Amino acid sequence: LAAIGLRSVAYYGLFTFIPLWEVAHGHSKSYGTVLLSCVLFGGAFGTLCMGPLADRYPHRVMLAVTMAVTPVLILLFVLTGGVTSAIAIVLAGATTVSSFGLTTIMGQEYLPTRIATSSGLTVGFAMGLGGVAAVLLGVVADSVDLRAALLVVAFAPVLGVLVALKLPGDDRARTRLEPVGAVD
Repeated sequence: LAAIGLRSVAYYGLFTFIPLWEVAHGHSKSYGTVLLSCVLFGGAFGTLCMGPLADRYPHRVMLAVTMAVTPVLILLFVLTGGVTSAIAIVLAGATTVSSFGLTTIMGQEYLPTRIATSSGLTVGFAMGLGGVAAVLLGVVADSVDLRAALLVVAFAPVLGVLVALKLPGDDRARTRLEPVGAVD
């Protein structure tokens, strides 16, 4: 839940501040909205890529990798401009959103007799923590500036990596299914 909450800080923080950041840097509101849409499309693409990767590699490793890459991409967005910034934030959307399904499955694996409870905790409760954090990030943005808020957004997944690496290992057997009636 802590890893999901920290990832959600990045997710909701980006959705809160990308349009404001772009307007503050001389772009139009519509550019900020288009960029936000591209972040969502990046997330959809990342989700499609994560499925096969999560079938091949341990879940906690995949979670840690996505959370480790996300801060670098957010920092590129904040510290650069132009095309580099736009590409970085779309890729940050891909890495952030790609692990949503993964963490839902992990929760169900950790609580196999409580599938509905684990789904509620991973999708509802832990994701909601990111929404609450967005309010606090707004306070940081108002008190300091948008850059400081986005730096906090970038830092949250770093903590998430540490949490993800402490999760129990992925010990389940990964076997390939053979067609029914296969003859040797």
